[in-house]
Amino acid sequence: MAGGLAVAAPAAAAAGPSGPAVAKSQAGVDRSVPVRSLPHAANTISKGAGFRAVGRALSNQALVANLTITKVGEPNPVLAGEEVTYTVTVTNTGDTLAGAVVVTDVLPTGVTYLASSPQCTEASGTVTCNLGQVNPGQSVPIVIQAGVPANFAGLTLTNTATVTGRGDETPSSVTTTTVVQTAADLSLTKVCKPDEPAPAGGEGYCDIYVDNLGPSDATGVVLRDVLTSAAPFAVSRVRVSPGTCTPTSTESTRDVTLDCTLGTIAAGTRGVVRVVVTAADVTQINDVATVRATTADPDKSNNKATGRVDFVGSADLSLDKTGPETVDAGTELTYVITVTNNGPSTARDVTVRDTMPVGVTFDSVTASVGSCTNGQPDGGKLECGLGNLASGASATITVVGDVAADLVPGTILFNEAIVSGATADPDNDDVRESVRTVVAASADLSVTKEDSPDPVTAGGQLKYTITAANDGPSDAQEVVLTDTLPDGTTFVDSSGDAVCTAAEPGEVVCALGTLPQGQDREVVLTVTVGGDVPDGTILTNSVTVSSATPDPNGDNDTATATTTVEASADLAIEAVATQVWQEQNALASGDKNKDKGTVVLLTVTVRNLGPSEAQNITVLDTLPLRPDKVTVESLPSACTYDSGQDHVVTCTADSLAAGGTLEFPLKLKVRAEGELTNTATVSSTTPDPNLDNNTSTIQFFVWKKKD
Repeated sequence: MAGGLAVAAPAAAAAGPSGPAVAKSQAGVDRSVPVRSLPHAANTISKGAGFRAVGRALSNQALVANLTITKVGEPNPVLAGEEVTYTVTVTNTGDTLAGAVVVTDVLPTGVTYLASSPQCTEASGTVTCNLGQVNPGQSVPIVIQAGVPANFAGLTLTNTATVTGRGDETPSSVTTTTVVQTAADLSLTKVCKPDEPAPAGGEGYCDIYVDNLGPSDATGVVLRDVLTSAAPFAVSRVRVSPGTCTPTSTESTRDVTLDCTLGTIAAGTRGVVRVVVTAADVTQINDVATVRATTADPDKSNNKATGRVDFVGSADLSLDKTGPETVDAGTELTYVITVTNNGPSTARDVTVRDTMPVGVTFDSVTASVGSCTNGQPDGGKLECGLGNLASGASATITVVGDVAADLVPGTILFNEAIVSGATADPDNDDVRESVRTVVAASADLSVTKEDSPDPVTAGGQLKYTITAANDGPSDAQEVVLTDTLPDGTTFVDSSGDAVCTAAEPGEVVCALGTLPQGQDREVVLTVTVGGDVPDGTILTNSVTVSSATPDPNGDNDTATATTTVEASADLAIEAVATQVWQEQNALASGDKNKDKGTVVLLTVTVRNLGPSEAQNITVLDTLPLRPDKVTVESLPSACTYDSGQDHVVTCTADSLAAGGTLEFPLKLKVRAEGELTNTATVSSTTPDPNLDNNTSTIQFFVWKKKD
């Protein structure tokens, strides 16, 4: 009709497989399908065509908007647990734009709104999309996504969408129907424990996991578990969640079949069945489980799982290890390992492994049965094969190691041993033991001393050679030599393996540092013996060695050297005569010819050429001529004159230091003229190594002054 209103006739329901499927579902039979093969549901469009045609007939001149709506639901059929996507398309087939266009979509009961594009609002299952203006000839698509629950109970989803807008007096609606089917991928896995063979008399188990990988809930789930063995075994107990299993006997048998009804397993969840078994002897139990459900399973390749539980002989091995609580560095460390088989079976191929602590070197090992080998480094890894150990039997292993001498005291040595065997052990809590040993230190230090020369000359140098030795067993830390010098000596210097200092007057301290076990250090001290030390003096020098490391034997920590002092003073004497002229004065009696004599100054000098101080010095000067020819005018206070037949002047001094000088001036009156001879000698109680210079003989001339 020219200028008339075009009306879309409602589409007939599409024929095809969907029709029979719906009818079948309504009849109450299984609606599960393994695949999706149904076509899209037909759309039904309704529009008040008659009303609109009448309006057009009344006024062919008016321009109106004509909004139409179509809708497609995909996929169809949809599986419970998946998503359905509705594509709604609004088209303006009229002559003018439609304003305030709104699409309202009422979702099927039971589905969950997920998202929409463009963005729409959702409330209580109704999705509202505000499209605004739609121009003539314009189409606007809307995509709405909804989730179908995995446990959806319906057979179809019916969804209606309606469009309204200004300029179109009558709303347009469309309805689509989507078939809902179910499919649940059941996956079966099995974990059997223990990983290693279980001991006879103990228990093992297999956990069977029934996982529903979805997308739909699985209903009517049934599990069958078949256990077989060549030797008798028993099913101890069965635990099921959810569901129940057929009762099982605990008596020994060679095959057991368990039928378990698990009911419904929701998508994404699992059911668990644990089957616990035991055996009295060596055996292998094979376990095969299968699962099925009334819900279609698209993948049956994962509906079967196998497992195995092995039982072997049982021998409860235990290990005990002993060792000292403390050990000195540098000594031997002994461990004793005792292995016992507490049964009930013979333990086969029993092996003990032991690792020596760091700082301990392997020395030896002795085993009561079997043999041992030690590996590297330094034999630190020890392995002993004890063979088969009968129930109730024991074996001992003795391990000896050498503790390093330089281990720091306080170091903790951990030594661990472990036993294992080819026969299963039901209790591994007692197969391993460690021993804790604290390292202590002990260093037997000793010191010796030698003196040179002996005897020593007063005023000379004396050397002390000190040797400190460490007889161990440990290294000695912070070793110090303390030497107390004798009175009358002075420290000069040191040489050798240490630097020494005069810490206090008369005490020299030498720091040796660490003295390793079995080594020694030598130090030479040089001292000067005072020149005034008396002859025959015994110099006693003591040295003590000490350390921060404990010393088990203090008897050899001090050494003493005694040195005899010999005094030696090389005295030299020299005499010089000087004539002094004296006028001949007349006596008071008037005798002008009386001769008063000539004055001679005789100077006697004594020098000590050392090295010692000279003690008790005596100078004897034998004057020339007779006492009536030579008289003594004056003498020093230290001198005396024997005017008798000896005609000798004697001078004394208590001591004279090395390098010192004594001078004795003697004033003489000589009553003669001519050449005179004077002899002076010096002596001392101190030994004189050179007597050649102890006498001085001089000749001098005396003459009278002529008038």
